Amino acid sequence: MSIWRWSDQLEPVPDAARITLGEGNTPLIRSRVIGPAASLRNLFFKLESGNPTGSYKDRFAAAAISLMVARRQTDCIASSSGNTGAALAAYCAAAGIRCRIAIVETAPAAKLQQMMAYGAEIFRVKGFGTDAAITAQAIAALETLGQQPGHALQISAFKYSPLGMGGVETLAYELAEQCEGELDHVFCPAGGGGLTLAVVRGFAKTKRSPAVHCVQPEGNDTIAGALRGGDDLGRDVACTTAVSGLQVASVIDGHEVIRACRPTGGTGHLVTDEAVWAAQERLAREEGVFCEPAGAVALAGALNALAKREVDREDTLICLVTGSGFKDAGSVEKMNSNTVCPLISVEEIE
Repeated sequence: MSIWRWSDQLEPVPDAARITLGEGNTPLIRSRVIGPAASLRNLFFKLESGNPTGSYKDRFAAAAISLMVARRQTDCIASSSGNTGAALAAYCAAAGIRCRIAIVETAPAAKLQQMMAYGAEIFRVKGFGTDAAITAQAIAALETLGQQPGHALQISAFKYSPLGMGGVETLAYELAEQCEGELDHVFCPAGGGGLTLAVVRGFAKTKRSPAVHCVQPEGNDTIAGALRGGDDLGRDVACTTAVSGLQVASVIDGHEVIRACRPTGGTGHLVTDEAVWAAQERLAREEGVFCEPAGAVALAGALNALAKREVDREDTLICLVTGSGFKDAGSVEKMNSNTVCPLISVEEIE
């Protein structure tokens, strides 16, 4: 079921202009092992890896590219750490729109291959994503390109593409429907903060009001530390995390995330890269959920909150699993470093 089910909540787009690949309506599953092991009766995972290109960014791309079709724009200019680029490339291919993407320097090869498979024209930029000054310079150049006739800049952040980000708000609409009982806490991984902000804004249009938490790797603390510490503004950083997809040195939507999350009762959570790798492995081997590292960040944050007694064991917790494990082959190789696949003869099977 497409995100267009909630078309009355999105920017009006004529039916003929809507581009959909079947995004949305992703599963919400109860934890079978990790939750019970931590005495959490109601730990759930929202599997955004079930979207067409393997991440929640398809919600953004469906809305953003449909708007471009409605406006007869033919050239998509974008920036991405991987998943946004893959999503935009796919939806641009479906719409017959040219797609050019500036990629952060550290983006995993699998994500680059996916973008190129859809026909996108891509280029990596030195320092983009890890150096705030270079990132700002790169985006300024992209903004200039996006202002040309027939062009549109698409960056998955409210600061740059607020109408496209309306598509991400549908994630909250789905959770409001899927969670039958109380809905107490939603943990969101954050790079630039757009996902977290979309979830808060989405819930504001429903009858649900969970605490929405912003979880970041310690090496990219642009928002979470400030939110927890009582500050009103995020801060640019020198990014050191190895968690792909969350290497966003600039604040971007961070200030708005802080203002939006705090009234919900949510706070910021910082987790180590090692905790993220461990959560990724546990999801795969204990729950059968195959995700990229960024998709395990929310779980790492939820377990951290439980350890600090900031959530009750009877509460309902939802962790957003934002992208497929196929997105980051290097992290999977790291997970499997102590296992082997030997070649044996047929006689050795028994």
